[in-house]
Amino acid sequence: MAPGIIMRKFFFGIFVSLGFIILLAYKFDYNEFMRLMKNISYSLILPALLSQLTGVIFFSWRWYHLVEKGVSFKHCISSSFIGYGANMILPARGGDIFRVFYCRAESDMKSFNLLSKLFLEKIIDFVLVILIGVTSFILMGYKEGKSGAGTIFAFSGIVLIGIFIFVYLFRFQNSFLRKLLNKISNVIGKQEFYIHHIDIHIVDLGEFLKIKNFIKPLLISLFNWSSYYITYIIARDMLSLNISITEIGFILFCGAMSLAVPSAPSGVGVYHASIISAFIIIGKDANEGLVYATALHLISFFALTSTGLLFYLYWIYKRRNSGKSISMSENEVI
Repeated sequence: MAPGIIMRKFFFGIFVSLGFIILLAYKFDYNEFMRLMKNISYSLILPALLSQLTGVIFFSWRWYHLVEKGVSFKHCISSSFIGYGANMILPARGGDIFRVFYCRAESDMKSFNLLSKLFLEKIIDFVLVILIGVTSFILMGYKEGKSGAGTIFAFSGIVLIGIFIFVYLFRFQNSFLRKLLNKISNVIGKQEFYIHHIDIHIVDLGEFLKIKNFIKPLLISLFNWSSYYITYIIARDMLSLNISITEIGFILFCGAMSLAVPSAPSGVGVYHASIISAFIIIGKDANEGLVYATALHLISFFALTSTGLLFYLYWIYKRRNSGKSISMSENEVI
């Protein structure tokens, strides 16, 4: 991704986040916020941090199988922690791109292949998040006061349909798709580039989408999201909030969906607004939602930036002492 595009996304994300922060500030009740903050059980902070980090371990394990063990497990762990940490401070989810860069530097895999696996990773997460949200909402029971969720699920459904079309094309219409892309590349004068650098990865992606290859990363994702779900439960107990485990599932869904909205690094403002919206939809106090979102955000930020920094410093140290370059030349990218 070009630096100019990244910077435009960064400033646009800053603008969006500032809008949500201003909106939150307008509705902010300082006295109620401080009252809720006094109820924190500090003994649960460590379990919350450990649960968050456990989720990253499962995330790394899934990435290891998504790249079909083309990257060693230790590098999958390191790249995941660095990527998560970088997402907290870089614009446009730059940590995901850095994870691809890291794995490319530590393996023989091509960048396009890694990017296709990254896209599959997002597909798995999105589908599971939708299932969590729909299931929890059904279990809660649809009430008139919760009608605001209709718009959320309508948007999610549109994206989900797009995902299924994508999977269908790559898995069952792979030959047709390759012919189509070959013709398009010929029209724009990039046929040779397509044939030598992209076509093989489209074939590889279609093969990977077979159930026997796709099932293990999908199952690991259940453990991954279960760890994050446990983090949400621990945060609830830490703040002594009156929300059920079913309602937490819906709140988790709304929080995860906020990642699709352009925002400042770590989703400042947008993430908080999504959690507050979830609280309002399920009939809970918005101030409790703000406290809950703040606690979850701080848990993630501290756990991921601190560990990500440690992994990054260790990686830099190992690269420099082994005499390897940290940058990649242009002919290594594809």
